[in-house]
Amino acid sequence: MFLRFLLLMVLICAPVSLLADELTTTDGDTFVGKFEKLENGEVHFTTDSVGLVKVPVAKVAAINLDEERKARVRTGENIKDQQDATISTEDGKLKVKLEAGELEVESLAGLKGIDEAVPDERPEWSFDALLSFGWTEGNTRTYNLGYRFDIKRTTKHNYMTLFGRGSYFQDRNLKEDSVRERQHHFGYLYRYIFDFNLTIEVTEDLYMNELAGYHYRSITGVGPGYYIIRKPKMTWYVAAHVTYTKEDLINHTDDRGYFGARAKTEFDWVTAADTVHINAKSELLLDFAEFKNLVVNSSLLVEHHFASYFTAGLLIEHSWDNIPAEGFKHHDFRFLFTLGISWSGRWV
Repeated sequence: MFLRFLLLMVLICAPVSLLADELTTTDGDTFVGKFEKLENGEVHFTTDSVGLVKVPVAKVAAINLDEERKARVRTGENIKDQQDATISTEDGKLKVKLEAGELEVESLAGLKGIDEAVPDERPEWSFDALLSFGWTEGNTRTYNLGYRFDIKRTTKHNYMTLFGRGSYFQDRNLKEDSVRERQHHFGYLYRYIFDFNLTIEVTEDLYMNELAGYHYRSITGVGPGYYIIRKPKMTWYVAAHVTYTKEDLINHTDDRGYFGARAKTEFDWVTAADTVHINAKSELLLDFAEFKNLVVNSSLLVEHHFASYFTAGLLIEHSWDNIPAEGFKHHDFRFLFTLGISWSGRWV
């Protein structure tokens, strides 16, 4: 009776022990669990003991599946070209059956992927807007108000942004003409990104600032750029442009258009938890009509994300002009507190 019971337990448990995949490496290690997928040249295999392990294809000596199963396989370079198939194993070798017939595969190295995750290539949109406020009390009594907004659309090869900047500065110690500055900056940027991170971009910037002596200044730029770093949470970008500037001066006898150049760089970083955002950018403008005329504009934004969609931070802006207008200094600094909203997501 005991022997019959023992035999019955063996018969019941034997199939259970076989209901698992098995992978053997060239180093002699054996993993028992579940074959998940082949992606980026690695076999993803989940075991009960150590969880998910990733084994390079070259390190796989044999693989045995517990049963035949449906899968998506890829043999070409395009990750989107995945075919429905049935996969199984025999003596540690993979067998792949397509609708057109059996695929000759000697080893896993003969396939580019199995059940790979297809990248989500829908455009990613983002919207950021903030208001800034700063003031001084004492020897100087001023108000600084400002706004910024950015609307961005990003795909694998395209980057577009529409943006606006503006500020209002009032010196309350002045009895007359206390409003010292109203300036606005609107622009558009289109950037085509090649697979090797080289880019070609076109920009249009429109400035309005009567205090600086012009009704508007339009700067159109075109030129190459390069992503030194391009990751989901961090980018570092540099570019150089040929520019054409058209100025509508308050004194119309001095209206002019001229060619120039621009060099710029931008660093953008968001922490893994999306709680802190840092953006630093700088540009150098050169006037071909008067080479000694150089202008450098820089900014640093540090902001904290809270309550999902809101931000609070500090904005530091700096402008340097080696030939400033009469009565103005070479350097101009602004320190502003900011409060804004931020949203991003993928959209068809």
